[in-house]
Amino acid sequence: MENRSRMVALAATGICAIFAACGGADGGSVSGGGTGGVAATGAGAGSGTSSETGSGTSSETGYGPDEPGGTNAGNSSGTGEGAGGDASCAGESSTAEIVPLDLYIMLDASGSMDEPLAGGVTKWNAVTDALETFFTDSQSEGLGVGLQYFPLPDDDVPDSCTTNAQCGDNGPCALRVCRDTFSTRTEFCATDVDCAEGDACVDLGVCSRNGDLCAALGDACAGRGGTCMKVTRSSCANPDSCVTEDYATPAVSIEPLDAARAEELVRSIARTDPEGGTPTAGALSGALAQARAHAAANPTHRVVAVLATDGMPTECKPKDADGLAALAAEGVSGTPSISTFVIGVFDGNDDGAQATMDRIAEGGGTESAFFIDTNEDVAQAFLDALSAIRGKSLACEYQVPAPSAGQTLDYDTLNVQHTSQDGEASSTIFYVADEASCDAAAGGWYYDVDPATGGAPTKIVMCPATCTRFQEGGQVQLRVGCKTEIPPVN
Repeated sequence: MENRSRMVALAATGICAIFAACGGADGGSVSGGGTGGVAATGAGAGSGTSSETGSGTSSETGYGPDEPGGTNAGNSSGTGEGAGGDASCAGESSTAEIVPLDLYIMLDASGSMDEPLAGGVTKWNAVTDALETFFTDSQSEGLGVGLQYFPLPDDDVPDSCTTNAQCGDNGPCALRVCRDTFSTRTEFCATDVDCAEGDACVDLGVCSRNGDLCAALGDACAGRGGTCMKVTRSSCANPDSCVTEDYATPAVSIEPLDAARAEELVRSIARTDPEGGTPTAGALSGALAQARAHAAANPTHRVVAVLATDGMPTECKPKDADGLAALAAEGVSGTPSISTFVIGVFDGNDDGAQATMDRIAEGGGTESAFFIDTNEDVAQAFLDALSAIRGKSLACEYQVPAPSAGQTLDYDTLNVQHTSQDGEASSTIFYVADEASCDAAAGGWYYDVDPATGGAPTKIVMCPATCTRFQEGGQVQLRVGCKTEIPPVN
């Protein structure tokens, strides 16, 4: 069931993946000419036995604008490495399988998610409706999904405070506010440096008759609210957790989607009420930690983090775009590598939100955020973003084929070929050893573990440029039995 549903999900991206033999199965010698001498028309020359490496010449080989990374692209000296022999190679064939995809969704459940949209529903309603549709979509069947929310409470925060020291990192104690912003939003502070330039940190007050907050001690409150009196006991201004481990513990663990799992996710959302601030750094760090732990326990899976938020960071450090991007970049550079997708739901580009969301996504290796304006159909746009994340992730990694019983796979005899959606001649994607060797334009592919080091690869990974091409659709073939083709020497 899982393999079938993976192929259903893959079909939604317009990609067909086939694992096929390279040539016949008669044990004959492999094709001659070397990689550099093979063109789309079969032009090029070379000779040798099945154990030899040859080279050839052609005017249509190497990297170039025709097919980046393909054997029929651009001009080259024709000195790419290949194997000598005649025009067939022995091998076995089986259906290729996409690497199973798992998402760890970190969902913003801050108080601002309860704000109404133009249609009367709240942001929370729109976003969670989209999630429910995604969870129950037949194309998501078999997709691994886990869920956690932010903010989460910090259990060590006292119920009340009279000094900043009692709050520690969750402070300050909410006894003082920035004066100039108080009429539009409440910003708690300890000293003037916590406020915008030119603003002052003043004592917080409460109206003696109606209990409204105020910031002009001794003055009369509006609407016969009484006199503004100083607050002497309050609560910590930032009661939410910034602890990575809290967010790394899922509310719903990562498991393949079926009807029962979808229902469990929907019930979890129904039990959650939006409240609190936006501790983005803690939530992101926790999402990456859980995704990495899950990936380490499931090395044949691709695991990504999805950060969905409607607000700029209000708690936890770092709060700035560059600092958050650095956290996401650590996820990509770590082992296992974890990418971060970002979905932002904002009222326009308030407070530079789009630039901040894009920086986090860029650091997380996904180029840019899915930015949703609250003036559009938020539920549909959020569902479209989730579907795009599913499609983007499915196009880039494939399982290393299992050898026949009693045999071992020769990692030096596997090749990746791609036929575009319009049915043009297939092109070979060159092997580039590792991610650092990927060509920005031509792309390529590599194993998740370099077999030259003695490791056993479990994934065939496409370079970013190749992944982008595959996302556009077409047919992907894995061929075994011929010497792995590497970029020609120009």
